[in-house]
Amino acid sequence: MKKVLIVTLLVLVITTSIFALAGCHKRDITELILIEDENFAVYDEANVAQESGAHDLIVEAYNDWIASKNYTRQERFSFKAFNGAIDFATRETELTRKIVDDKIYSQEIIVGTGEDDGSCAKKYYFDGENAFESNFNIDDSDFNKRNSVKYNKESGTFTTQKWEDFVAFEGDVEQENYLYKDQLTTYNFFKKENLSSKHDDKIYKVGDTYYCSMTLNCTPEMMRTEFRVALDDFLNQTGADEEGFTIKDDVVVFDFAIKEVNGVKIFAAWRRTEIYSGKYKGFLTINCEQVCESVYTYGNAEITAEDLQNLA
Repeated sequence: MKKVLIVTLLVLVITTSIFALAGCHKRDITELILIEDENFAVYDEANVAQESGAHDLIVEAYNDWIASKNYTRQERFSFKAFNGAIDFATRETELTRKIVDDKIYSQEIIVGTGEDDGSCAKKYYFDGENAFESNFNIDDSDFNKRNSVKYNKESGTFTTQKWEDFVAFEGDVEQENYLYKDQLTTYNFFKKENLSSKHDDKIYKVGDTYYCSMTLNCTPEMMRTEFRVALDDFLNQTGADEEGFTIKDDVVVFDFAIKEVNGVKIFAAWRRTEIYSGKYKGFLTINCEQVCESVYTYGNAEITAEDLQNLA
């Protein structure tokens, strides 16, 4: 997301004082956008299966997940930045990722509005030995390209005018494969000492599904040290100053649905919720809300000729 121009900031300051009289938009960042499980993130005390062990279960499921040889990951990401009642930027993303043995296939459509200029349609493919990429980047200054990728809010569908042909990937393949296959989040969630005092370590169960959450300690000090990578991502995305950056209630919350199949714990779904604010040019506060949800299906992933385009 490009940094805010000073003139834009001044306009926002003026208009915010006007629109504030009308009140702020109602925003429910916890509204589910992909996960259909009615028991997800409910945490009814009547369904407590264990009084502790949630963090251990999450780490176990992560290790089993990265060892999985066949699955499809469907993911939705939604971001809003605003000042009072003024929308500053939005980003909606749809991602499909397939793991088939040693092969990795990923496709993603990103639609940004306002100060978010990251709209694109991109693919990545690793065939077990070599990596390829397809990037259809949208130049926001080109009026004819602005609507080349679209998000229909009413139907929840994403479309792109085209997919570029695959070309050889020139970056660090090992690092890229890690990001696409093994990285759950930029937060270091493995250490128990990184949990917040607000963390609920109970494990809940309904039917054959375990439900639990993970609440990370995201004080400014923790963000500058233990979660530095996550902080840098926030700052790079929004152009905010590091001084004054805060996360609501000093926590980031993950919710999980985990199933056990043949003695192996696997992610069925998870959600990450982040609400934060930062200063632009040292004086204007921009509030941000984002949610990411992933849903997994195992055993029937197939990378098709349509996926591979010119590589098929």
